Amino acid sequence: MIRRVAVLAALTLTVATGCAEDATEPAVAPSPSPSASPTASPIAAGAPWYDEVAPAAAGTTVGPEGSTCPLPITFSVPAEWKVKAVTSGKDFQIGPAVPLCEIDAKPAGHIGFLRVWRVEGATPRTPQITLDKFIDDYGSATERQYRRTKAGPLDSFEATWTGDDGRKRAILVSSLYGKILVTLGGADDEEFTAMLPAYQLAKSSTNLPK
Repeated sequence: MIRRVAVLAALTLTVATGCAEDATEPAVAPSPSPSASPTASPIAAGAPWYDEVAPAAAGTTVGPEGSTCPLPITFSVPAEWKVKAVTSGKDFQIGPAVPLCEIDAKPAGHIGFLRVWRVEGATPRTPQITLDKFIDDYGSATERQYRRTKAGPLDSFEATWTGDDGRKRAILVSSLYGKILVTLGGADDEEFTAMLPAYQLAKSSTNLPK
């Protein structure tokens, strides 16, 4: 847990000071982790996926060539969110994931981030193994659940879990240049809930670059 907090804090500081311009289909099942809890999340109805939450209005497109954060995928975020490229991403690797881009909610009045990661190394046998390696290194995690879903038109695999500082979300997307992970995390459950429309926007608008 201490390592994860230190990595994310250092990542945020580095982004703020060192950025540019501003296999086999898995069986979808809860993680066998002994820390998993059957207790329902205390936050709003609709847990754990909150599919009833409508996407926010699109403002900025993240990922196009020549933009602040060129990526193997593109997606939209609300206009107020601040897009920043990550430099020296290897220094902030969590599990198999190296950060590429950080989208800060603070200008929109929230404490949290959407982050984009590139999955490195040999591809695990299932997407769930990839996500578990990330979540295990991220920190304490309970209430893990997984599902196959869509990110825009792209097949993807999604995880939700609860960490020491509240609910988290991650979606793993296959691109032409490997696996890309998009995560949402906030300071607490209230911030997570407030930022869900931005995550839903990113998820629903994801596509390959044109």
